[in-house]
Amino acid sequence: ARAGAPAAASADAGAPELPPLPLREFQEADFSESDRSRDPFRSFESLFATQARGRVTIQRQVLVDRFALDELKLVGVVSRAPARALLTDPTGLGWVVKVGDFVGKAEIVHAGGPTGVDVAVNWRVDRIRDSDVVFIREDPSHPEIPPTTRVIALRPLGDADESAFGSP
Repeated sequence: ARAGAPAAASADAGAPELPPLPLREFQEADFSESDRSRDPFRSFESLFATQARGRVTIQRQVLVDRFALDELKLVGVVSRAPARALLTDPTGLGWVVKVGDFVGKAEIVHAGGPTGVDVAVNWRVDRIRDSDVVFIREDPSHPEIPPTTRVIALRPLGDADESAFGSP
């Protein structure tokens, strides 16, 4: 073990001797938060909470709120009172709707100019007929504009399955 000691000492002998590290004196400004120095223990929860509060909250129960109305397919209608319809989403899950239900992903409409608020507008089941369902969408920020109407047919025109069942 002693034989290795002189070799290590001779390796250190050729290295230049470095001056000792300077002692740094800290000031109060070193511990205050600035652009160059931030507090690692500071909670940023309040910043994210205000962003979440700024989102539009939907204050009504909406069926199939993950998919747009265009993505839904009408697969069945029960015409006895109260009339109901069966819609399927792209995953194949069925949803039973009745007149007055809000359906589909909300569309956000900005109302009231630059300082206005965002309003969620959904399609609502207006009528359920023997072979289709009528949806309407009303913009509460512009009641003077007539509501938009969309109809989803039980068997869309040009459907390949229509020929297998014959003419309706």
